[in-house]
Amino acid sequence: MEELDLYLYKKVGHEWQVVETDWEKVRDGLINSIMNGGHPFLEVENGDYSGSGDLLINHRFEGQELDIAYLEKTLPHVYLLWGKPVHLKTVIEGKHVKVSYDGKKNSRQLL
Repeated sequence: MEELDLYLYKKVGHEWQVVETDWEKVRDGLINSIMNGGHPFLEVENGDYSGSGDLLINHRFEGQELDIAYLEKTLPHVYLLWGKPVHLKTVIEGKHVKVSYDGKKNSRQLL
C-alpha cells in the first residue's frame, strides 16, 4: 500500500488530506468506490410524492456520500424533465436529508 501510495483522501477546504492508511480500510474504500461502476444507486420511490406529482428519488446510501454541489446542479435538469418539483433522499455528514428543487431554488430538510 505504501509502495503504491494507496491511501484514502478527502477534500478538506481547498486541500486534499489523507484520512485513512490502514490497508484493509483502504482496500474496502477502493472497492466501494467502484461498486456499480462508481455510480450511486438511485431509485424512484414515488412519482406522486405529496399527492401533487412531485418526484421522490431515494439514494441507496452504501457509505459513499453524493457530491452535493453536483447534486444541486443536477436537480434542476431533472425538474425540467419531470415538470414538477423533485426531491432526493440521501445521507450528508451522517444525517438523513431530503434535497429538493422546486423550479426556483434548491433546499435541504433533515429527515
